[in-house]
Amino acid sequence: MKREISTEFLPCKDFLVIKGYMSWREIAPGERDEWERKYGFPDKSLIERLKTKSGANEVYGLFCNSCRKDAQFDWVCGDDFACENVSNCQAGEGFEIVRLAPSEYCKIVCTYGDEMTGEKAAKEADEFFWNEWLKNSPYGSKIEGEYSNSPETADITLYDEESHRVIAWHPIIRNK
Repeated sequence: MKREISTEFLPCKDFLVIKGYMSWREIAPGERDEWERKYGFPDKSLIERLKTKSGANEVYGLFCNSCRKDAQFDWVCGDDFACENVSNCQAGEGFEIVRLAPSEYCKIVCTYGDEMTGEKAAKEADEFFWNEWLKNSPYGSKIEGEYSNSPETADITLYDEESHRVIAWHPIIRNK
């Protein structure tokens, strides 16, 4: 896998999203009903409508837009399907609007071969960001520590399976 790393400033962006959630621990089969009652599962069947309604073709993952502590499921964090809201449409019909504030990001572009999936490449990019890049840079993450649950902040991931490429943007802030 080939990686390209840079920092990039992104302006304010509005996304049309299908909300979803994930837990930091695996949900046991006996807990699935309770999870669904509390958090549901993202309706992937809406993705084509999401693209049409938003006016965008690229589907992103927004992670950690909303996190909360749950007594049963540990940390529960937003893990949304999203398209830039190019058409400036209103939410509704299973969609919500998420506005991300302007921010500097660590941008990691991973190009991978047939031996890997986009999901695996994204996981490796994530591990590289948290375990290597962040520790050796003058930046901190805007989704952890004193910045956790900052409004209008999320990790952004684009899966381009056709080109065997994953692009991950992690919001960062220069350490004091």
